[in-house]
Amino acid sequence: QLHRLRATVARLAANVPYYRQKFDEGDVDPLGIKSLEDLQHLPFTTKDDLRETYPTGLFAVPVAELVRVHASSGTTGTPVVVGYTRADIDIWAETMARTICLGGGNSSDILQVAYGYGLFTGGLGLHFGGEKVGCTVIPMSAGNTARQIMMMRDLGTTMVACTPSYALTLADAMVEEGMDARELRLKSGLFGAEVWSQASREAIEEMLQLKAYDIYGLTEVIGPGVSADCEYGCGMHICDDHFIPEIIDPDTGEVL
Repeated sequence: QLHRLRATVARLAANVPYYRQKFDEGDVDPLGIKSLEDLQHLPFTTKDDLRETYPTGLFAVPVAELVRVHASSGTTGTPVVVGYTRADIDIWAETMARTICLGGGNSSDILQVAYGYGLFTGGLGLHFGGEKVGCTVIPMSAGNTARQIMMMRDLGTTMVACTPSYALTLADAMVEEGMDARELRLKSGLFGAEVWSQASREAIEEMLQLKAYDIYGLTEVIGPGVSADCEYGCGMHICDDHFIPEIIDPDTGEVL
């Protein structure tokens, strides 16, 4: 972690003028990171920073070196644009593969991805993670509920990935069709991209007859693949070789 943190900060200082200015303003020596505790001295990256540098002002490489771009919906203002190099895509596939494996997935599974594809990170994140695990991936994207159910039944889907609210939509549609979820081969679901409750988890598990797993990520960092829970459901497992979590008092700035 320390090695990667030091390398990341040094790279930002060398390649991103906006961060170099923030380091100077905060009297931060980007080459002076000695321990993980020094993370508390680094400046925050806020929504205002992202808006001010839209679209590519925080990129650490030229756009020509990117292999893909994703973006947030921008429903609360200017969208967040994220660029991925080939190495970034490989890291993302790895963290998503871990997410799928935490949800009980393996190379024998048929993974139906019902997150949206396109600029949203959910669909392609799960897609490439599933391929890395060796799953058979069905790239359904969001919507078209009747066809989703048909594919689950006809292709023997064992894992489904979508938002919790859409999982409930699928369950309701099955009831309307007179279908019993036990007729399907579903064993687990990877649900995220929105807030959901323990009551929703229990309802999804009962109605779809599967084990529900919570997955977490954010566009500003990489997308889904930051953390996920496992079969014990006692909390989220962070990919801490790539992400260092902090809990900070928003009023005092104190690391808790």
